[in-house]
Amino acid sequence: MNILENCSLGNHNLLQVTNIRHKAVLDISNNQYLHGPLADFPALASLRYLKLANSNFSGALPNTISNLKQLSTIDLSYCQFNGTLPNSMSELTQLVYLDVSSNNLTGTLPSFNMSKNLTYLSLFLNHLSGDLPSSHYEGLKNLVSIDLGFNSFKGNVPSSLLKLPYLRELKLPFNQLSGLLSEFDNLSLPKLEMLDLGNNNLQGHVPFSIFKLRTLRVIQLSFNKFNGTIQWNVIQRLHKLYVLGLSHNNLTIDVSFRKDHVDLSPFPEIRNVMLASCKLRGIPSFFRNQSTLLFLDLSGNKIEGSIPNWIWKHESLLYLNLSKNSLTSFEESNWNLSSNIYLVDLSFNKLQGPISFIPKYAFYLGYSSNKLSSIVPPDIGNYLPSINILFLSNNSFKGEIDGSFCNSSSLRLLDLSYNNFDGNIPKCFATLSSKLGMLNFGGNKLRGHIPDTISPNSCARRYLNLNDNLLNGTIPKSLVNCNKLQVLNLGDNFFSDRFPCFLRNISTLRIMILRSNKLHGSIECPNSTGDWEMLHIVDLASNNLSGTIPVSLLNSWKATMRDEGVLGPEFGHMFFDLDDNFHPVSFKSVLPTLGKSVSMNLIKLLGKMSRSIIDQVYSDFKILARYQDSIIIVNKGHQMKLVKIQSAFTYVDMSSNYLEGPIPNELMQFKALNALNLSHNALTGHIPSSVGNLKNLESMDLSNNSLNGEIPQGLSSISFLEYMNLSFSHLVGRIPLGTQIQSFDIDSFEGNKGLCGSPLTNKCGDDGNQGLPPPASETPHTNYESSIDWSFLSMELGCIFGLGIFILPLIFLMKWRLWYFKLVDDILYKFIPQLDFVYEQHKGKRYRTLRRRY
Repeated sequence: MNILENCSLGNHNLLQVTNIRHKAVLDISNNQYLHGPLADFPALASLRYLKLANSNFSGALPNTISNLKQLSTIDLSYCQFNGTLPNSMSELTQLVYLDVSSNNLTGTLPSFNMSKNLTYLSLFLNHLSGDLPSSHYEGLKNLVSIDLGFNSFKGNVPSSLLKLPYLRELKLPFNQLSGLLSEFDNLSLPKLEMLDLGNNNLQGHVPFSIFKLRTLRVIQLSFNKFNGTIQWNVIQRLHKLYVLGLSHNNLTIDVSFRKDHVDLSPFPEIRNVMLASCKLRGIPSFFRNQSTLLFLDLSGNKIEGSIPNWIWKHESLLYLNLSKNSLTSFEESNWNLSSNIYLVDLSFNKLQGPISFIPKYAFYLGYSSNKLSSIVPPDIGNYLPSINILFLSNNSFKGEIDGSFCNSSSLRLLDLSYNNFDGNIPKCFATLSSKLGMLNFGGNKLRGHIPDTISPNSCARRYLNLNDNLLNGTIPKSLVNCNKLQVLNLGDNFFSDRFPCFLRNISTLRIMILRSNKLHGSIECPNSTGDWEMLHIVDLASNNLSGTIPVSLLNSWKATMRDEGVLGPEFGHMFFDLDDNFHPVSFKSVLPTLGKSVSMNLIKLLGKMSRSIIDQVYSDFKILARYQDSIIIVNKGHQMKLVKIQSAFTYVDMSSNYLEGPIPNELMQFKALNALNLSHNALTGHIPSSVGNLKNLESMDLSNNSLNGEIPQGLSSISFLEYMNLSFSHLVGRIPLGTQIQSFDIDSFEGNKGLCGSPLTNKCGDDGNQGLPPPASETPHTNYESSIDWSFLSMELGCIFGLGIFILPLIFLMKWRLWYFKLVDDILYKFIPQLDFVYEQHKGKRYRTLRRRY
């Protein structure tokens, strides 16, 4: 026996620690200093118990693991192993317990049907893929728990897993399983307690036989494609349920029943009910008597009317999500109730009047996108000692912003955008707790100056949005103390200042919007040494900026020069996690934010729930705690709102200023650039010939300048260019021939008297009639007729020649193919609203794909 659990063994490898040839037990788990690959295992070893969990071992698992013929327990969880699972593991016939979860394993899963004594199999949170053949699990009659979640398995749920007599836990969530779910045999699964198939692509009806498995405690089928109607009285047969998850399918839950049953408590031990998007038309009143209910998600339904008062008096309820319904009011004014609820999301409803409910221990309050008009009491911040996240945007609040918000010392996000708040920004926000990372006051009527008293090392702001207000004065220089700032939006105000060169010292800045102010002077920063290496959205439009576009400034925007996009090959949306310290799938980190009594109550009620279900509930909260905001840009000639900002979207707008001089060649190095707008300036010189380097460009507006020279041929090679405006300059010469440029309207080139060629009507000098060839001389053999009458073949030859002109370039010229496919995609996108464009990355190149919108 060799047990070294929780010991610090330093920089050693497994076989340096011990000779395993004669060991029966080897437990060196929870040693973070152990690392490196495993060496080959010796033959004829007598090892029965191998536990290396929670260490830093890495590399591939050696095939020689099959030499350990007597192994009954293998625990390699929470390490850094990669590669495939050795097929030789199927030879371990004495195996009882196998846990290789939370590693980086890839490939397919070997068969374990020779391990007849296997009771526990866990491989969750890896990168495994392929099908799950039913034959791999036949004969495993002793299997009690199987967890293959958080991988990429495809195909059907193995039918053999539904016939194992001792199976208690079947967990396959977060995969790509599809097809119909087979009926369950009640006699074959007499002990099944947990069924977790959430976040897959399963479809069809939910098998009715599931609701005959009276031992079930957990049903998690959310985020699939199930359809049909499920009667509530069928679900009520499962009296032992802890967790019921049917959210985000295409299901209809029919909760109609006799009125004399309204107060029954069908689930004595229910903890978690997730029925989002299940077409419910009311809040089932029997939930009031579910004394153990912790989490209730009824979002995305068709619930109307008032929120019942009993919800706020529920003693155990901690998580309530009623967002995206049609609720109109609170049943009573209950702002002084001491409810235990720590998360409330009532956003996207039709609630009117004052906010009349403030839970004392609230961690998250979401009241956005309603018709709320006031806050009762107005000093709300004094009653929220635990609040971390507060959404009050898109309502009808008015008056001054109350300074009591600054008293909420735990506040991490405050969104008051798009209301009717006026007055000054309270000065206390400049010195507020270092925890406040997201502050959004955009879309109000705020006046005055931004307080310039932000102290060093106390600003945690990562997101600051004061857009679309009536603010004036200068941009505060103390803003440079917010050295974690990623998004700064001060657009559409009345700031009168020079270009804020001091912001170049904020190296984390990714989005800077200063449009529609009164900024003046040059944008050159000769005395600034900082770089904006992560900056990928810059909007300086509609100011009074002058001078040339400085090369030094452009050279510091490294993110726009990357072929693979701003943050790598991913084309996801930009979001902010509101607490950097939260583990992605850990619930315990939220407990300190609650009151002591609430925490103790929570621990008690969660005592009988499995870790995976608790973590999944918390992962749902993590989605709520990700902040995504929108910005207004001018793209493709139209003002548009980016509701979800792609992390790979790059945009530069310096339009409507007084910039002069040539367009710098350095701007043509922005290979990741999607949209460029330099219109309405006084720019001169030629369009750089290297403009073809902007291969990801979709929109370019250089109109209303004094540009001269010819249009570069390289413009015709930009495959994704959908909008181009070169009008009202002094461009000359022939418009380049190319399928991309020829697709633009005359409006894109008007106001350039020296331009000619298609699509303009004025012809170029070499396009005229150069004269017809002289007729052939008469010959003495005029009496001989041709043996072929060409008049009969002219139509056929014309058709063949015409088709050849169209088809041959499609076959041999890539530019023609790209133009043709883009044209077809644009037509389908315009006339079929269910389709949308998705951008993907492959081998360093960015592609646009038309897919069905879900």
